[in-house]
Amino acid sequence: MLRNLLNRLRRIVNNEYKRQEWIKYTLSTFSSGKKILDAGCGNQQYRPYCCHLTYYAQDLGEFSIDRKPSLAGFKTDYEYGPLDYTGNIWKIAESDGFFDIILCSEVFEHIPYPEKTIKEFSRLLAPGGSLVLTVPSNCLRHMDPFFYFSGFSDRYLNLLLRQYGFENIQIKPVGSYHEWLMVETFRSMRTGGGFAWFCLFPGFVYHYMKQRYPDVTAINTLCSGYHVTAKKVTSTI
Repeated sequence: MLRNLLNRLRRIVNNEYKRQEWIKYTLSTFSSGKKILDAGCGNQQYRPYCCHLTYYAQDLGEFSIDRKPSLAGFKTDYEYGPLDYTGNIWKIAESDGFFDIILCSEVFEHIPYPEKTIKEFSRLLAPGGSLVLTVPSNCLRHMDPFFYFSGFSDRYLNLLLRQYGFENIQIKPVGSYHEWLMVETFRSMRTGGGFAWFCLFPGFVYHYMKQRYPDVTAINTLCSGYHVTAKKVTSTI
């Protein structure tokens, strides 16, 4: 029972589980054999969801351990999977329209040029191709020195995608103001010891209850991130 309770708590305070489930489902909707680029793939945690697809991996491949210590930083050496393309994500050595799908998950905060990257994705996708994107709305420093943004807004994402030839844009917020505060309160409790638990536990319970039924204002005020899908425009006519 205790183990089940801890597992449930772990899922509540870590939106990575929501992200994994959404990506797994989204990738399962694509027909077999399509070419997918996992852009900024890192350790390739989503590769098992691409068994029915032709998988290509890209990353800069230079991160090892956080140079500036932070609460969300990596304490041990980071390990990459095998890469098909190594280098900057906004300049990938492949022909126009080569890919049917591009997956890019939790990478944009580590890119100094998000606009160039969206433009490159548009170049690489075939007409009608799909972009599957997740980005943070608010995050802590991690993967330093490759940490350039703490988050993005839905307005900014929509602007860039439309500017560089995408349509059928779906941007789904993940979490809310209270969920974010719940997660960060728990982080302080977990790292602060018994006194932190004594002081912060009532606040954790409050935000936990509030985030269970968030209203539109709480979601618009702040969320953890966005799950995004978009299609490359098939014709400019």
